[in-house]
Amino acid sequence: MQTIDAQIKTGELSRFHLIYGEEPYMVRYYKNKCKSMLSNEGDDMNASFFEGNSISLEEVNSLGNTLPFFAEKRLLLMENTELFKASNDVVDMLEEFPDTTYVVFVEKQVDKRNRLYKWMQKNGCVTECVLQQEKDLVPWAARYLKGYGKNISRSTMEYIVSKVGFQMDMLVNELDKLIGYTGEREEITVADVDEICSGQVVGKIFDMIDAVIAGQTEKVFRLYGDLIELKEPPLVILHLLGRHINILLQVKEIGNSMADRDLAKKVGIPYFTVGKYKSQAKHFSKKQLLHLLEERADYEERFKTGRLGERLVAEFFLVKALTNE
Repeated sequence: MQTIDAQIKTGELSRFHLIYGEEPYMVRYYKNKCKSMLSNEGDDMNASFFEGNSISLEEVNSLGNTLPFFAEKRLLLMENTELFKASNDVVDMLEEFPDTTYVVFVEKQVDKRNRLYKWMQKNGCVTECVLQQEKDLVPWAARYLKGYGKNISRSTMEYIVSKVGFQMDMLVNELDKLIGYTGEREEITVADVDEICSGQVVGKIFDMIDAVIAGQTEKVFRLYGDLIELKEPPLVILHLLGRHINILLQVKEIGNSMADRDLAKKVGIPYFTVGKYKSQAKHFSKKQLLHLLEERADYEERFKTGRLGERLVAEFFLVKALTNE
């Protein structure tokens, strides 16, 4: 089965799609792409939308077995149903739908052991929208700015990501502010970024690690609460902490073998942050950092399999980091 990107490129979508994951910008992008390609705006006769975990499966079944009215396709778009976390007979229902019925599921999280999930893997297109890495975000953001007639150097774009973080919605918000601020001027500079972009998220991650090192439990959770107030999803916070710890591990392993500027390029961090990372890395052993990365991966898996909620996953990890167990 082709990836959703390949299907969008060819204009031929498969009949069954599952779109889920921790990057809401990409989830929304793929959902809207499927919606626009599989239905016409305002065509309520052939497109039906369901949301929530209390939807009527009887109604879904009835509509799914109804042939489209003066159209080639019928679309059923179902969002946040939690059907991929519970036992149900949806597979049997989908297998009976006529070839003219297309079904798109959009979920926040799934259980990969679920029967419906396994069926979708075999018979449909499953798209997990993960948080993007810096190496992918930088060219993506540069293309976004280019669409508005703006130019930006790679180092300046890396600087924006280092200040704002990895959540695409937040990046777009900051990029839009830069577009408006620079007006007719094409080039976006570091000075523009310093003037407009707050840099609160990544700065608070640094502060949280400092507080963990100092054993300041109250401060750690106050900073965590600040990030929640900034509407940063707990899973994004967990991802940023994991990235930060991974950087500390790399700095600890190779930091003394090369110049700071070379280290920044090798690890993929702004040059001006190297000293801060080195200072923090001194307070951890390699074993401690590896253990924290393993714990982060374990908690993330608990979330993905539905065993723990998003906030509990992030908060339990912070407790682990503080207790250093």
